[in-house]
Amino acid sequence: MNLLGNIQFFPMLISFAIGIFIVYILKPSPLIILKYPNLENAGKLIYRDRNGTCFVYETNEVDCNANEKRIKPFPLI
Repeated sequence: MNLLGNIQFFPMLISFAIGIFIVYILKPSPLIILKYPNLENAGKLIYRDRNGTCFVYETNEVDCNANEKRIKPFPLI
């Protein structure tokens, strides 16, 4: 019983290429998760920007009424 003698390589190669193309087209897009610092994780997570610089956010409690002119809207995606 010679199994390699029964395989036709050109149709197999074409079928393999079509299968790889279909998997490439139908794959789901990657899920992008954005992490924003909040009161629970500020100071615990280390963030790295696109330049490779690492930093940590620190929280300071402030009076919003005293700093009302400095407050800017923060758009969420």
